[in-house]
Amino acid sequence: MNGNSKQAVFFFILGIITISSGLFFNEWLIAHWISFSGSLKISDRIIIWVIDILLVVGGAILLRHRNTIHIGKAEFFLLTGTLVLLLVFSEGAARIIDNAHGGDFAANKARAERPIIPFRMFGPVLYEKTNEGMEIIGRHGERYPFEKGEDTFRIVALGGSTTQNRISGIHYPLVLEQLLQEQFPEKKIEVINAGNSAYATPHLITLLSLDIISWNPDLIIVSENINDLTVSYFPDFSLDYSNKYKNETFIPYPSRLQALFGWSRLYWIMRSRKEALTFRLLETSNAVYNRKSYGDQAPEEGKAVFKRNLDTIVDVAEAHAIPVILATQPLEPSEEYWDRHMRYKTYNTITVYPLHNEFVLHHKDFNATIKEVAEEKEVFFIDNDAVFGGERELFTDFVHYTKEGVEVLAHSYFDFITERNIIR
Repeated sequence: MNGNSKQAVFFFILGIITISSGLFFNEWLIAHWISFSGSLKISDRIIIWVIDILLVVGGAILLRHRNTIHIGKAEFFLLTGTLVLLLVFSEGAARIIDNAHGGDFAANKARAERPIIPFRMFGPVLYEKTNEGMEIIGRHGERYPFEKGEDTFRIVALGGSTTQNRISGIHYPLVLEQLLQEQFPEKKIEVINAGNSAYATPHLITLLSLDIISWNPDLIIVSENINDLTVSYFPDFSLDYSNKYKNETFIPYPSRLQALFGWSRLYWIMRSRKEALTFRLLETSNAVYNRKSYGDQAPEEGKAVFKRNLDTIVDVAEAHAIPVILATQPLEPSEEYWDRHMRYKTYNTITVYPLHNEFVLHHKDFNATIKEVAEEKEVFFIDNDAVFGGERELFTDFVHYTKEGVEVLAHSYFDFITERNIIR
């Protein structure tokens, strides 16, 4: 192959890449990358379409004239420099747009950084040193002095995303704190949200043992179900749940590409689009997730470990004279609401879920285990699932709550705490 033929092949490949880029970075994809809602300002739309049109037209020109374009060394270096400048411009534009939509211009924390937290694997930063001393940082930025003040009643809420759950600026620990403060104005009421998305009971045991005990709480609330239940649907069940939590969804496995390009915002755009395309392909093949029959009872080994872990949480708390409320997790039982949350989980390629009617029974089975532990250990118990009654308007999906749902949950705890004179 002579030099002219090589250049023709080069421009053919470059033309294909250019056209593909123009079609790939369309308005819908970029809207979902920026806002996860598919909505863009008109100015954003215009910019995206202008860039797309230029890319497609430029690629078509390269394809049409690939045999007549000839470049020497000087032109080659000019072309290379131009491409480098385009990449630099694209990187800067991506950061500017992301910054305009609430992201960070300099850092890729939201998409690139998933630091490993010792013992907890993943999760939020819990502390910050200030001029006044160490502060505890609640899950949504609320701050509390590490040393509990006089006449302070401190409650810590433990759980997964249903505890972390914030919508319209509120979450149940915040609402509960406000309700209790109004009821007990002579005291300082603190309700610290220590929930974190995907946390299961092993995370709660670690968090309680290594951190929360040192916060000197007067009461802890524990509500967790689904994150433990789904462990049984991952292959090769492990007593420590590592069969689920070794998945890259939960713990980062940096690839060579990430090591090289993790600093780049464009890299993370491409990566997120690749994941989205994978999900779309799964959806078109009707293989978003797999199901099989497990029977009406939750898998026994998973239920036994769940009970063991709840026992441990109560034992650790009671060893430090901390009262415990164990609470069931509400569920919206329809497959439609299950689908809203579970359809695009990145681990769906390896999990095998039960038939949906069986899943609903498994969830009830785990809630029954929570009640069983509360009765055996003689600790407080609230059946939040019964309080919600599966009412659809209280849920955004099968386990997460609307603003009304958050308020109902907070009032459920408030009524329970005040009726039993837990705060004196």
